[in-house]
Amino acid sequence: MNGSTYFVTGATDGIGKATALALAQTDATVIMHGRDPAKAARAQADVQSATHNRHVHTVLADFASLGEVAGLADRVQQDFGGLNVLINNAGLLTDHRQLSRDGFELTFAVNYLAPILLTHRLLALLRQNAPARIVNVASTAMGGGHIHIDDLQAERRFDGWQAYANSKLANVLFSALLAEKLAGTGVVSNSLCPGLIDTNFFHTNEIFGDGGYERLRPGMRPPEEGALVPFYLATADDAADVSGEFFVRVGRDGRRAVPLDWDRATAEALWQRSLDDLAPWLD
Repeated sequence: MNGSTYFVTGATDGIGKATALALAQTDATVIMHGRDPAKAARAQADVQSATHNRHVHTVLADFASLGEVAGLADRVQQDFGGLNVLINNAGLLTDHRQLSRDGFELTFAVNYLAPILLTHRLLALLRQNAPARIVNVASTAMGGGHIHIDDLQAERRFDGWQAYANSKLANVLFSALLAEKLAGTGVVSNSLCPGLIDTNFFHTNEIFGDGGYERLRPGMRPPEEGALVPFYLATADDAADVSGEFFVRVGRDGRRAVPLDWDRATAEALWQRSLDDLAPWLD
């Protein structure tokens, strides 16, 4: 993947920033996405200082606004025509039901609809630059997820962790189905769980309050280790032809694909519903 251009969403801290740093160390062109201009500038400066890579850039968009996500895709197409790797990493976990600017439940909007929109709007460019890769950062939390097509917005009952698990399952279903639809195009799509990583993710809500974070912390690993599997899927020669898989870490540096027993009918229904929801921003 020498000479590649990588686009990492949610790259101003945590796993995303660590992934951008690892990619920048290969002297590649790295596009770091963030929401806050000052935070994005600091993250860019940190990566450039650590790697001496002059080809590190930042782009801004709030994933709670699908209009901003569409604009982000347009900017990347305009300014970075050589893009051939998209790493969908941005995400959130919240302890109470909130709505995005477009009226969608916030977890579903940020963790699922935003990356789906971004991916769709960048697909033509990725195909043009094939061989190309799409890496979707998900979680083994998907094992507790449920897709209810008639209640994707969690209007009946909201639980923050359940909403997160549902969104991660949706990410994996999308990634697997996308891989099938992209067969033969030179673009591969895979998803992964980075492991239990110690990031700010755990400090922004009350889900892990009452000692929950402290109990989990001994088993957590640093963001640099959370970047290992995304980096592998984005760069490794032996991952070039792998598609439709879900990877987990093995030990510190290893990884393996685990079988996915996914429901095609649910995946197809979710795909179509998502395209319907995103129709105003897909033109």
